[in-house]
Amino acid sequence: MRVTMPMREQSFELVHEILVLDAFLQRPLDIERYREITIAFVDELLSVLGMEPLAPLGIYPAVDERAPGWSFIQPITTSHVGAHYFEKPGRQPHIRLDAYSCESVDTAALVSVRHRHFRLDDWCASFIERHLDRADRRRVIELSGNGDRVLAENNLNPSTATGARL
Repeated sequence: MRVTMPMREQSFELVHEILVLDAFLQRPLDIERYREITIAFVDELLSVLGMEPLAPLGIYPAVDERAPGWSFIQPITTSHVGAHYFEKPGRQPHIRLDAYSCESVDTAALVSVRHRHFRLDDWCASFIERHLDRADRRRVIELSGNGDRVLAENNLNPSTATGARL
């Protein structure tokens, strides 16, 4: 005999928002402290996003000595946070950070957290609100800034709602 449990009515709606940020840094990060730097950043970022880890944090040191650095990925419920940090000798250090959240994101708060941990210099970013339904248009906003400040914002599809939650 098969017993089925009645489903409880719950309001459950996911949004799919991504902030992809590429930045030069004011100074190189301490490669010897890569694990500590990553853990502190991810802990604060998940707190700001209001998300919990879905799986263990993966941290991967670079294997190519020509570009020392590391990468990490933190799966979170229906989403992820990831980054790649590299120091190319003779060039300004840079980081590439992605935060994909199933909750609405506050782009200014995400930039602020990134700046506190990595000391951002000039940066550019894309905010994307993903949709699968053909009736909904994907919202894309290009952002640029310096440090923790957003200096420019360009809505690439102005027929939709304007402004990422700045």
